[in-house]
Amino acid sequence: MTATVSQPPAGGRVLAGSVGVAVAAVVLWEIGSHLSFVIPPPLDTARALAADLTDALFLVNLRETMLAATAAFLLSAAIGGLIGLGLGLSRVARLLLSPIVTAMNGVPKIVLYPILLPVFHLGYGSKIVMGVLFGLFPVLINVMTGVQQIPSVYWRLARSVRAGRWQTLRHILLPAIRGPLLTGVRLAISLSLVGVVLSEFFATKYGLGRVVLRSYSAGDYPNMMGTILLLIAVSFVLSLLLWRMERRVR
Repeated sequence: MTATVSQPPAGGRVLAGSVGVAVAAVVLWEIGSHLSFVIPPPLDTARALAADLTDALFLVNLRETMLAATAAFLLSAAIGGLIGLGLGLSRVARLLLSPIVTAMNGVPKIVLYPILLPVFHLGYGSKIVMGVLFGLFPVLINVMTGVQQIPSVYWRLARSVRAGRWQTLRHILLPAIRGPLLTGVRLAISLSLVGVVLSEFFATKYGLGRVVLRSYSAGDYPNMMGTILLLIAVSFVLSLLLWRMERRVR
């Protein structure tokens, strides 16, 4: 009689691997803190972040960043989705505008901030526009590509049954681009946050980007690192949720 060895569940292996990576990262972080004064120890960073989360002014800055990032993300998804849909459906528009989209996507968006600031001034306006510029193109390009990849037989089928525009949109377009759209949205949610935070480094009064800059200038590296980790955690959790949704759709 041969003995069989049962394999641990896949979820358990993933959890164990994640814990191992986290422990290794903390160990390397602790080592790095002894090599450079700019890198604070993990414990100091955790204490600073815990104190920040109970500080009224920090919570105001957190709210400012999250509100601007949420608005930027929603606008990125809506505008990028509509433009991508239009370019995907129209060959003429695609030929005319695709080079412009490609060129704009390759431009470092932060260099446009000095142009945006006089137009939209301090506050939400310039931050939201910068977040939209960062988050727009992943949605636009993914939706446009998704529409182009719809098999031609689907269009012939829609014409043969005399489907209206709404029926074609509901039964052909939306199901076909659902996967690419979610991929673009998943990228946009992180990039919109990046755009907002980068804009806060410059001419703005509130926001977590401003907190990072002030902490660095004051030499308060635990506070700086804690704020950066909070931003990374928010971006990671949101991206993970959308990734899981994307996997279910596909």
